[in-house]
Amino acid sequence: MSRYKLTIEYDGTKYSGWQSQPNGNTIQDVMEMSLSTLFSKPVSLVGSGRTDKGVHAYGQVAHFDMDTDILPYKMPRAMNMYLPEDIRVLKAEKVSDSFHARFDAKSKTYVYKLYLSDIPSAIRRNYAHQVYGKVDVAKMAEACKYFVGTHDFYAFSSKSDKEDTVRTLENVSITQNGDEVEVLLKGNGFLYNMVRVIVATLIDVGKGRISMEDIPQIFESKDRSKSGKRLTSEGLYLMKVEY
Repeated sequence: MSRYKLTIEYDGTKYSGWQSQPNGNTIQDVMEMSLSTLFSKPVSLVGSGRTDKGVHAYGQVAHFDMDTDILPYKMPRAMNMYLPEDIRVLKAEKVSDSFHARFDAKSKTYVYKLYLSDIPSAIRRNYAHQVYGKVDVAKMAEACKYFVGTHDFYAFSSKSDKEDTVRTLENVSITQNGDEVEVLLKGNGFLYNMVRVIVATLIDVGKGRISMEDIPQIFESKDRSKSGKRLTSEGLYLMKVEY
């Protein structure tokens, strides 16, 4: 029995997230069924973490154990023959039996995509969050500095009081290309809805609803109502998991 690491890309539009669940159509369920057909035996995938309904991935990572004669470099092509077009295995690697896709992850990088327009987009509606009206992207970019470092992100997540909400972000930055804006966040871990709430708060800064100097006080308050309203899922992408 050998362990294999997969790098996976998917369009999450039609799915109820990564993680298997009783009443949902998930990436994990579809992949396990498809790969079980390929290998003619049950496949159980362990992902680096869950992504929510509608969230996309360029670099989700999962591992599984299997006895097979298929060489790793041939696995992506073989697997993709059994997978729907909105899920693709980009890379397969044979790894140590001790490798764990979730517990060995050192950092994750997410990107949240925005488009700035008062006219809805037929193409981008499932792949970016629309921001109506004027927004100062330069102020949003400047406010990113307040999220870098180790903080208690309770006010910027949907976690309960019982859970550890301290995380470290090593990079939070913004790039703009015309009406398209990308917010990149890289850190050692992310709480439930954390990325979407942080980006919502940055938008509030850009629209003048709050001052960027208010952000440290929001951290200290641990009051979820003081941060931005959680954004929708379609703009969120898991870009990379590092080990």
